[in-house]
Amino acid sequence: MINSNTKAIIYLQLCLVSFLIGDILLKILFDSVPLGQLVWFRTIASITCLFIFITSTGRIHLLRTRNLGQHALRGIFFAVISMGYYLAVKNFPLSAVAAALAGAPILISAISPFILKEKANLVQWIATFTGFIGVCLVLRLKISDFSLLYLSLLSLPFAYAILILWGRRLSKTDSDWAINFYQFIPLLIISSFWGLDQLINVSKIQFINLMISGAAGAIGFMFLITAFRLAKPVIVAPFEYTYILMALTVDIIFWNLMPDNFIWTGVTLILICGIIQWRQSTLDEAKKIRDS
Repeated sequence: MINSNTKAIIYLQLCLVSFLIGDILLKILFDSVPLGQLVWFRTIASITCLFIFITSTGRIHLLRTRNLGQHALRGIFFAVISMGYYLAVKNFPLSAVAAALAGAPILISAISPFILKEKANLVQWIATFTGFIGVCLVLRLKISDFSLLYLSLLSLPFAYAILILWGRRLSKTDSDWAINFYQFIPLLIISSFWGLDQLINVSKIQFINLMISGAAGAIGFMFLITAFRLAKPVIVAPFEYTYILMALTVDIIFWNLMPDNFIWTGVTLILICGIIQWRQSTLDEAKKIRDS
């Protein structure tokens, strides 16, 4: 029988594949669709995908919540960080965005003891720091390169870590469906008024790609919340580093990015981090079984 840690890791990988599909289509669409219109269509697709699935499977009651205020605040926070995310995807390689997001695990490991009262052991900390060094090597930013765009990129790990921990805390009282559904509402409202003077008539292919990209994002968040509900953040979070490998592969195939020694060294450290964390989570689960 698959233990909860392994299930969480599997859900996380499904999440990352969904995100990657959405990001590939998103980067392609940036060349032809105005940013505000793109965000609006993509958000509509995400909400529609969730609502159809929730209603068709009889889960509509799971949207009930006593924490509307928390959902509203988290949704506003999600809308703000989404702006930085869209700017980063538009202006940087997907592997650079993935490297920035992969800085979240070390922040999650640091914040978890204070917010969720979940502590990591020494091996988990070593693995997390190893992965973070790999992230720095892949990203390799220069001080002279700093600008508003770079700040949007560097803000992603901080915002992403807070979003995940906030969702995990809400999952103690609310369903994953409610957490995922309500976070898109403020973004939909904001994007409805964004760039109204730049609207274009999208083609059938553009519309289909927008819908697929939005649906992939919604499905990815669903898997993400489930993964962090099933296992401790310090166990699950470092496996997000594998997204860099996925994004790097896509950059090489679709955008002809040629990795240098810094990138390959960083990727190697990221793999070491994943292996150490997988081994540690396996040992922890075995110990729990023996103790019980």
